[in-house]
Amino acid sequence: YDIKRDQTAKNRVVVNGSRQHSDTYTDTTSPVASQLQLRLYLAVSAFRKYPMIQLDLTNAYLHAPILDVVYIIVPEGFPGQGEIARLRKAAYGTKQGARRFYDYTASVFKHIGLSQCELEPCLFRYLVAGEECFLLQYVDDSLIAGQPKAMDKLQQEMKKCFKCKFIPPKDFLGLD
Repeated sequence: YDIKRDQTAKNRVVVNGSRQHSDTYTDTTSPVASQLQLRLYLAVSAFRKYPMIQLDLTNAYLHAPILDVVYIIVPEGFPGQGEIARLRKAAYGTKQGARRFYDYTASVFKHIGLSQCELEPCLFRYLVAGEECFLLQYVDDSLIAGQPKAMDKLQQEMKKCFKCKFIPPKDFLGLD
C-alpha cells in the first residue's frame, strides 16, 4: 500500500514482474503524455477558462484484459493463497500491464466517441452538440477539460464503461 498526500492509504495487489519470463509478454511500451504536453494542456485549458476534472478509475489496470498467458502465486490474504492462478486481467507490476491498459482505454474512448490526436496518442477530443472537451491520459491518471455540456456527457458515457469517479484535480502527477 501507499500513503497518499492526503494521508489516506491506497491498497493494491502488485505482481512481481521482474520474475516474469520473456516469453510471457509481447509489447511492453505504452504511450505516455510528456511533461511538455501536460503543461501545454493545462495552459490552453486555463487560457480558454475550461473547467477541469480528474478521472479516477477504480482498480484501473483490472479493467483491461491481459492477452498473454501469465501465472501468479495467489498472495496471502486472498482465497486460494499460495496456489498458482492465471491472470485474466492486466495487473500492476506485470511487464505488459501499462500497455494492455492503454490499448483497452484507447479502444473504449474511441468507442464512446473520442477522437485520438495523431501526434500525441494520449490526447483525446470529445465533440458533442457543437461543444468539445479534451482528455489527457497519463498511464492510469486522466484529466478532462472543456465546455461543461461536453464534459457532462463524456462523464455519463465513461460511467457506462468503467467503475470510476470524477474528482476536482488537486494533485496530478505530483503537481498541485
